[in-house]
Amino acid sequence: MSAPLGACERVQTTLKGTLGTDDPAWQGDSTLLAGKPSVLYRVVRGEPGGPRAVPIATIGARGLRALTLGNRGWRAFDLAYLQRGAALIPYRANEPLAPVASTRGMWEGAPLDTVSRCTVVLPAALVPIPEGVELLTSGDPPARPAPAGLRDGTIQQALETIPTLIAPTAGVPLSMISRYRRQVFVASTGASATPTIVVTYDDPEVVSDSIRPYPTPRPRPLIVVMDKGLYGYKPSYTFSTLGNNRTPPRRRFLGFLDADGDGKRELFFGLHADAFPLVTYALRFRADAWTEVFTYERQRCQG
Repeated sequence: MSAPLGACERVQTTLKGTLGTDDPAWQGDSTLLAGKPSVLYRVVRGEPGGPRAVPIATIGARGLRALTLGNRGWRAFDLAYLQRGAALIPYRANEPLAPVASTRGMWEGAPLDTVSRCTVVLPAALVPIPEGVELLTSGDPPARPAPAGLRDGTIQQALETIPTLIAPTAGVPLSMISRYRRQVFVASTGASATPTIVVTYDDPEVVSDSIRPYPTPRPRPLIVVMDKGLYGYKPSYTFSTLGNNRTPPRRRFLGFLDADGDGKRELFFGLHADAFPLVTYALRFRADAWTEVFTYERQRCQG
């Protein structure tokens, strides 16, 4: 009796001889997987058995690209990337932590989970994910830029300009900004010589879906990203949505990592919405401003 195949051999067996088949989707999927790209994962919590790592994109020199495969491709992906012992690197904000190992893949035995009436399910792996981690990657940790320091009081000086100069232009009066829940993140992205400051504000007021937006609508969330210019820190990106609970879900900051291998980290945002755990937006710094370069708005059912 022949010995059971190891994980690597199973993947090679799955991919072997496939490029000549008459399945165009599988030809593309197998070619992609044969290149062993590094992969970006989102963390999904609140599921039976523990948190999941769910693949959403490839990362590396070709840039950040949404990962979309067919059923056969996802099965091969599960063998190569998700099954027991597969190593993933978790990130808390920007700090890569010690690798963690998958405890089981999507189709390692009975399916880990299912999605009703779904023909193409995005796979997931059970992984012991540390608290505060929202992003994981496969492969080696991206290069870490040297941390840049800030003088005492610099952050506070930058923050003081938001209520008086930035928030009013977004529709938030000075008298209202103090009611928002504020979080401040300092990101050594390597995009410039000084750290980037990410500030998120959340309006705590609950507004009924059935009433009209505010007489003078104000942002539900307000996100301000600041970078140092010639005369100090200034906004390099702002984002807000107006109105009541019918407006799009609020965005939240996930962290920052180098997803395209250029030595500069991208900023990642998700949503404050349990129904959309995979939605992801990435910003890249170019020409003294952050611009959105990646949008992932899909669910686990992809067909």
